[in-house]
Amino acid sequence: MKCKMCPVPDYGPEKRKLMPLDRFRRIFDQIRPIRVALSGAGEPFLNPDLLDMIRYARAGGAAVLTTTNFTLCEKKIEGILDSNLSLLKVSLDATQPETYVKIRGRDFFGRIVSDLERLQSLKRKRRRKSPYLRLQFVIQHDNVDEIAAMVEQAHRLGADALYFQPLETVYVADRRSELTEGVTYDVLKERLGEARDRAGELGVDCNAGVLVGSLDSYFRKYEGIPPDPPVRTCLLPWFSLYINVDGDVRPCCSFGAVPTPVLGNLFEQDFEDIWNGEKYVDLRRRSIEHRLTYEVCRNCTPNRLRDWVRLAGVLPGFAAGGSEASDEF
Repeated sequence: MKCKMCPVPDYGPEKRKLMPLDRFRRIFDQIRPIRVALSGAGEPFLNPDLLDMIRYARAGGAAVLTTTNFTLCEKKIEGILDSNLSLLKVSLDATQPETYVKIRGRDFFGRIVSDLERLQSLKRKRRRKSPYLRLQFVIQHDNVDEIAAMVEQAHRLGADALYFQPLETVYVADRRSELTEGVTYDVLKERLGEARDRAGELGVDCNAGVLVGSLDSYFRKYEGIPPDPPVRTCLLPWFSLYINVDGDVRPCCSFGAVPTPVLGNLFEQDFEDIWNGEKYVDLRRRSIEHRLTYEVCRNCTPNRLRDWVRLAGVLPGFAAGGSEASDEF
């Protein structure tokens, strides 16, 4: 894939790594998390151990989600269902094949839609609710006029939710003007308003209304305006962490593609020593004092706890990783 808005295609061979199952187990057994996101820099289904990781984490009591472009899942649909995955987030970004090709550089649109239809059909046949299906749509120049149409597509596919993701230009600053051309404040407000209204009519859970309500904050990403310091205490350092393929611990997933502090390594240190260590304590202190100076922190939205609560209310699995209710309808 050659996605315009993603830094991964620019990665050299040294970053193209996979985490084996035994290392994943070592990490999981140390932390015993209640929620695991198997995603980061790259396509998760490239890892041949992914489904075994999902099964292991689910057997250990964790909700599990993954984010995928769904191009490699044609022969894995039954395996995904059998793994008991909690939440499946599929990055689609288009409602038309030609738009998909413009953004991703490859023509997989028809196959992805067909595979999603098969997934949903098999869920109905087996009377299962999981995995919850959430479609992802990164708003940019090539697809801004398809925002409302994406609501229609999510409804046709029976998706549980639709997430409109503002473009994050920190990682692709050299391509910002190309990616944001024509995405003006007024255009974005109008298109998101249309999506919000259509979602209400069709009963599609999505975050279009949340984005309209906080558009002044989100639109700064498109303008390339240097962000203000965070106005909130970031809660993530108290209950979440990001672990890369080498075992390095970082504050959150936003730190996966830019130079950032490493708080420890789970293949060299015990989790408790990292979690309660000096670096993590200092990170929490600076969060309380609003002194998180990293660019990704300064550019982070939503900035308020109430925004997180609103998103959790309209997007299944936003906070908890997927429904833990019975699979029976």
